[in-house]
Amino acid sequence: MPPWSPARAWRRTLVLACALVVPLPTAVAAAPSAEAAHLTPFAAVDQFIGTEMDTTQNKSNDAYGNTFPGAAMPFGMVQSSPTTYRPGDPLVGEKGGYEYTADLIRGFGMTRYSGSGCTGRYGGYEFPVIPFAGELRDGALPADPSTDIRDYYLGFDHADEVAEPGYYSVALENGVDVELTASERAAVSRFDFPRSGDSTLILDVSGPNNRVFGSEVTIDPETRTVSGWMHGVDICDNGNNYRAYFSTTYDQDFASYGVWKDGELTPGATHAEKSTDDLGADFRHDTGAWLTFPDGARVTARTGLSFVSVENAAENRETEVGEAGFGHVRAQARRAWTEALGTIDVAGGTAEQRTKFYTALYHALLHPNVRDDVNGEYLGYDGEVHTVETGRHFYRNFAGSGWDMYRSQAQLIALTFPEVANDINQSIVLLTEQTGSWAPGAARMQGDNLQVIVSTLDDMGATGYDRAAALASMVGTQALPATATTRTDGYQYFATGLIENRKGDFATSRVLEYAIDDFAIARLAGRLGDEAAHGRFMARAQNWLNVFDPETRHIRPRERTGFDRDFDLRVRDDGAGRGQFNQSTGYQYGWLVPHNLATLIERRGGVEESMAALDVLMAELDAGAYTQTGNYLSNQPAFSTPWVYNWLRAPEKTTDVLYRAVEEMYDTSPSGLPGNDDQGSLSAWYVFANLGVFPTIYGTGDLVVSAPMFERITIDPIDGDRDIRITARGVADGNRYTTGLRVDGTPQTASWIDAAFVRSGGTLDFEMSASPGDWGTGAGDVPPSYTEGVDARNNVGTTPDGRGELGSLDLSDWSLSRESLAEAGAAPGAELPLDGTGIVFTWPDTEPGEPDNWLPHGQRIDLDDASAGSIAFLGLATNGPARGTATVEYTDGSTQEVAVEFPDWAAPTPSGSTAVVTVPGRNNADGSTGGGTFRVFATRPAALDPGKTVAAVVLPQGTDQGMMHVFDVATAE
Repeated sequence: MPPWSPARAWRRTLVLACALVVPLPTAVAAAPSAEAAHLTPFAAVDQFIGTEMDTTQNKSNDAYGNTFPGAAMPFGMVQSSPTTYRPGDPLVGEKGGYEYTADLIRGFGMTRYSGSGCTGRYGGYEFPVIPFAGELRDGALPADPSTDIRDYYLGFDHADEVAEPGYYSVALENGVDVELTASERAAVSRFDFPRSGDSTLILDVSGPNNRVFGSEVTIDPETRTVSGWMHGVDICDNGNNYRAYFSTTYDQDFASYGVWKDGELTPGATHAEKSTDDLGADFRHDTGAWLTFPDGARVTARTGLSFVSVENAAENRETEVGEAGFGHVRAQARRAWTEALGTIDVAGGTAEQRTKFYTALYHALLHPNVRDDVNGEYLGYDGEVHTVETGRHFYRNFAGSGWDMYRSQAQLIALTFPEVANDINQSIVLLTEQTGSWAPGAARMQGDNLQVIVSTLDDMGATGYDRAAALASMVGTQALPATATTRTDGYQYFATGLIENRKGDFATSRVLEYAIDDFAIARLAGRLGDEAAHGRFMARAQNWLNVFDPETRHIRPRERTGFDRDFDLRVRDDGAGRGQFNQSTGYQYGWLVPHNLATLIERRGGVEESMAALDVLMAELDAGAYTQTGNYLSNQPAFSTPWVYNWLRAPEKTTDVLYRAVEEMYDTSPSGLPGNDDQGSLSAWYVFANLGVFPTIYGTGDLVVSAPMFERITIDPIDGDRDIRITARGVADGNRYTTGLRVDGTPQTASWIDAAFVRSGGTLDFEMSASPGDWGTGAGDVPPSYTEGVDARNNVGTTPDGRGELGSLDLSDWSLSRESLAEAGAAPGAELPLDGTGIVFTWPDTEPGEPDNWLPHGQRIDLDDASAGSIAFLGLATNGPARGTATVEYTDGSTQEVAVEFPDWAAPTPSGSTAVVTVPGRNNADGSTGGGTFRVFATRPAALDPGKTVAAVVLPQGTDQGMMHVFDVATAE
């Protein structure tokens, strides 16, 4: 596309026009009434969508977008906004955000997490300000805020609110008019008090949403400045503590002032501080200040925010705002949002469609947030002050520690703000350097999901970061002995390839999440030429097969003695209350193998049976996670499920589900978001559903294709040169199905687009029809599945003495001693003959900590076209015995089934088996050794057809009980 594209020209013209128009027009709470053709992206944003919880749904707090109206910049540090309160049900009324059914405002805070789901522990809302128009008593507030803060809550009506990107205002019942706007690191607030009566601002310095351990406030009347800090706990109250600092100047002199501490209100005092090292304390509302201005004052407050120091907060304010008027700052915010929303220009659509689309885009661009100050300083994860490179930003607040963000929002940022994507990746690398791990403190969700974000953004072109350092950290931390990983039960997962159900904490879904993490690492390693790491992590990426039950053909919790086939897949927890599936049911999680859906579909019985099962899931699109066979599309684990139909050669069904979702689940009412927006991830999903492409193969930048819902779409990124232009003529007339596609002018039937297209940009021209055709239905049209590693060894069963943490054979942290094995003749690479049979096994030649045996799930072992009259297996069972059926494949295409059975490794050698290796004792992960005698067995050789040539053997898909371990397979003539 030429540098001066129509989309870019339109955006620049609009920006210039906005800069010249004062006063600015306002956007009201209701859906726009202008004709759709004239509803600009900026005007289409309705910040009230997602602010009301739908209590009719069976999803508890999850039936709530938890978004907010307020003043913020794209990815800004500040989100100046109101927080509401409604007496009654605390699930509805006492939210940490904005609940539309409330009629009281708690105050106006500095920050907000948009769409968080931790009930009552939402985080943010630092330094709330409450405009009080009542009389003081002897120069002090009439009620003690530390005990009676609710006395100061503010009545309001939605009819008196106005919100647009970068701006919010409300006329309060006490007669005060409040206006909020913001720069990146500063808030500018205007409080217009009634012409007669007192004019007081209450500064609840210790009043954030979560617990507070300390705060300080200082008033300087001569410079009309108030500053301070608070020390508290972050979102979800799960152990991440932080300090925030502010510095505010006012354009009016103080008529009087005072502070409070521990219930003592002191008029005329200028300082209050309360702090403790006890992180179990809660000092909310215990300290603060009030400022009184002349009666009927109109006060403008300019507040700088910092997470480094008060001095930096003041510098942020002076640099970004200075003496600029409220209207000037508001105009700057409008310009920023006009450009940000203009990164995706959709043509056509109804007013409702455009409102839903651009509101979703707005919500998706609120997080993550800049954390570096204007001087480049930021507080690192190590508690030290660092300086970011010139021209770059340090970002924090990755939704759900990446768990939410990696499924849609990160990819949308890569498409629209490629330089932000680069800085996100570099910020994550800095995290790893400062902490040695991949979690920003206490992880809010499970998995090292930031690794998925880095690999995905990298494949989409965000390579302007230290790629080598990122990969080195991934490889170094995600390995045995699992002392550097932040994956819960990482030791068991790395050693055995699964997490047993008795671990709880959503053990089964964690195996799926960890497999996605490992796939992402493998893809990054492949791009950087590290073939060893690529192979190792691709093998682990297939660990999902260890929790796939071949008998019931479902992902299922697994015990050390077998699969829990009594587990009800309609729920999340087992009968003992142990969580198995995080925020979703087993049916919903049962499709989360985005990198290898072809194998999952094959294991589930093929296309026809998988189609029937997926149809059952899609019968209800947003059923929640409580005893359901339906889907839960408003929650992250199910995000990719509609596109599974593309792998089933039925892309038209993907389109049908997406149309149902955008029409049934989303609307322009305050309850128009069907679930927690989780800092923009749900909104980003909605944007992709409308674009007609979705990045469902996490860890890559590949896009799976459905059908655009607008006739023309231009993705014109900021600071990027890779425009994407999409045309889909006839969509407005009801032609919803893709029946043809040209990529850069070349016809293609494949229902996916390689990441190379994303990196370079180009054109996608869709042919649309009112009824489905045969586009995307061919066997070669399905998106890719990455099968490397499916047949690799997947269990580490041998360890050096004293280093039992380098493996586990039995899920009880026990392993075979490598030294004892060597003494018994089973050194790495040693040959082990089976007496009198002609069969000679080879002991795996592996290094400590490397997989040395197969936990069977149908791995195919190539036998190099051997002429053989018999076959035998070398292995054992843990928590056994264990038996299954292997399949011998002949070169002529015929097969032969062979029974495989092993005794428990601690059992005496039974009839029909031969102990090939016998060792004393075993190693434990704690470094100790255990007594007893342990054996590795050989099966009785099974006769083969001597007139045929063996190509390979397929290990059992599963076993009847216990866990089978196969160390080698050998044949003899």
